Amino acid sequence: MHDCPRCQVPLHGHEQYCPSCGTKQYVRPEFKSFLSDGERPFNPLPWALAAVALGFGVMIAAQNSWIGQVMNRGPVQEDPMRTMPVQTARQTIEQQLNANLAAVGAKGKITWMSGEKTVDITFPESVELTIDTSLRDPQQRRSVVDPVKQYMYPGKISTITMNDSRSHATWTYSMAPMLGDDKPEVEDKSDQSN
Repeated sequence: MHDCPRCQVPLHGHEQYCPSCGTKQYVRPEFKSFLSDGERPFNPLPWALAAVALGFGVMIAAQNSWIGQVMNRGPVQEDPMRTMPVQTARQTIEQQLNANLAAVGAKGKITWMSGEKTVDITFPESVELTIDTSLRDPQQRRSVVDPVKQYMYPGKISTITMNDSRSHATWTYSMAPMLGDDKPEVEDKSDQSN
């Protein structure tokens, strides 16, 4: 605190002018604001309007960019085929193959192989599946094998071979090599031999 040098009224130190006599006062540095020029008080309204306008501009730009697409798409749905346990996939394949063979009026023998040796359905490594059957029409193979091709990757089945004793034909379905994170494609290698 100090007194006005002209009228001796006590002042706090931040006043620019004496409220009693109007004499310009010396303002100590600790009371000066970097936001005001000393004559006029700081007006925050233009800065607040500029910040709001900039915020709206950034929001609009973000919604039209890849960031907005990521924000709007929601949670990523994980493919259940990637998380399906091997045993579940193999049991599903076996059940569907038996049901599909019965639907076309055929019976079949399903054999699980690893290399040249016959293994159980619970074998932990990659396996080949052989189906020995007798189909009335060779085109029925599509309705038997096509529904189960999607389970080849989760079931660790590298090849499905279907032998038809009636038409003396062999059809082989193999998984194509995977590229990155994509699902493997199943290739149909048919060998019609009479």
